[in-house]
Amino acid sequence: MKKIDDAAGDIAGVRKALEASDFDAIIACSPENIRYVSDASIATLKSIRDRLGLIVWAKGREPVFVICQVEEAYVRQESWISEIRGYKEFVNPPMKLVEEVLREMGLESGKVGCELDFLPGRYVLELQAALPSLNLVPCDALFRSVRMFKTPREVEILQEGYRGTEKAMMATYLTTRVGEDEWSLSRRLADQILLSGAESIAFNHINAGPNTGFPHAAPSDYRVQKGDIVKADSGGFYQDYYSNVGRTAKVGKPTADEVDTWKRLREIHHAIIDMLRPGNTGGQLFEEARRLHEKHKLPFPFAHNGHSIGLEVHEYPMIKPYEDTVYEVGMVSTVETRIREVGVKGLHMEDLIQITENGPVLLSDAFDNEEILAV
Repeated sequence: MKKIDDAAGDIAGVRKALEASDFDAIIACSPENIRYVSDASIATLKSIRDRLGLIVWAKGREPVFVICQVEEAYVRQESWISEIRGYKEFVNPPMKLVEEVLREMGLESGKVGCELDFLPGRYVLELQAALPSLNLVPCDALFRSVRMFKTPREVEILQEGYRGTEKAMMATYLTTRVGEDEWSLSRRLADQILLSGAESIAFNHINAGPNTGFPHAAPSDYRVQKGDIVKADSGGFYQDYYSNVGRTAKVGKPTADEVDTWKRLREIHHAIIDMLRPGNTGGQLFEEARRLHEKHKLPFPFAHNGHSIGLEVHEYPMIKPYEDTVYEVGMVSTVETRIREVGVKGLHMEDLIQITENGPVLLSDAFDNEEILAV
């Protein structure tokens, strides 16, 4: 069994947020928040959605972990949570155990926060039918508010993941050969991401030539030609945390037009990174990105220009319209700068930045893409 100090996430922050809230208790049920609160990585919570895990945490008490019996022994080994209730799959409904826990706590009519963005409606209805006086309300924002701030251990995991993915992209680009198809590129990049330390591939989009004009194209039989742009937007899972890197290369010498376009994109990229400072908002950064694209005569049809990241690939705050969350020390954000010409080509860069009191700190520093890599 782990100790609470072994956890990667800010467990004390969750407790503090609960105590400061108007909830009598909160229920974590998404795979990401189960992972965050318990510090136990349980793969079947994602692959078998009916095999629920739920953590009931009441004010002034220690949390109770409700989990399928097949995972119970593993959870006892991997989590710091000591009170674990196992249910037998297909025999004992998980929400029945949650009901029992809430009754034991005297919360049959309490105000209980639950991840209603995640929990399927039938489970919500089961709990409400069993406890008709229960005031079940959303608490997704509570978890989000804590997870926006990354602990030193989380930053370490994220940086290791980004550096690993960057090195994987570099190795793949440097071995790209005219005539190989996108399937070959994709397999080689996936292998390199795994060799860099990832447990698995989160997503893997690497394309060449006209297919780079799409944001997330699947690999195809298209064969690399001399003069093609090769573009990757890929990531792995590193201790359950995502990486999400964008890098661009050229098979041969970049044209004068490509060099000029890339230079303008890099100016925008650096300007937005420099705005990742305490006091600014993602909405402000988005508007500045839009303005700079217009200034540099580059299209800007995008819905966002970056996002925080962690146990989910898109976390808050985001660089998007109307985002009013103020950046604070301890947050991280990607900056994603790109252009796409469908059927022609696309150029893409994406980096991870840490917000500090001394200014933005680049965490994705293993593959300098200041100029388009020529291979």
